[in-house]
Amino acid sequence: MDEFRILKACQVTVRPPKAPIIREVISSPPITSLIKINTDGAAVKNPSKASAGGILRNGEGICFGCFAQFLGEGNVFFAELNAAMLAIEVAAARGFWNVWLERDSQLVLQAFNSNTVIP
Repeated sequence: MDEFRILKACQVTVRPPKAPIIREVISSPPITSLIKINTDGAAVKNPSKASAGGILRNGEGICFGCFAQFLGEGNVFFAELNAAMLAIEVAAARGFWNVWLERDSQLVLQAFNSNTVIP
């Protein structure tokens, strides 16, 4: 607040940036017999530094694990695809075979369901 008082005293007009669009996202817990993993991948530019991560939830929606990994150089598709593959590896390493994998990339879904999408 002191910064705003100083700016006002110096007669500086403050023009804050427009607020981003805020969308409510509601996550539903998985069916009791499943483990739900939400994943996401990101890259600063295409290509650039890329990372992937995810969160594991039980049937009650309670978080019991998460993962994040720096992937090095890559694009967004590379990061999203690696996030999904890491999620499967983490689940298997913990002994979970019934997994609900939720991600925001339709291209990754196509890569898993088709042999025409080449990662």
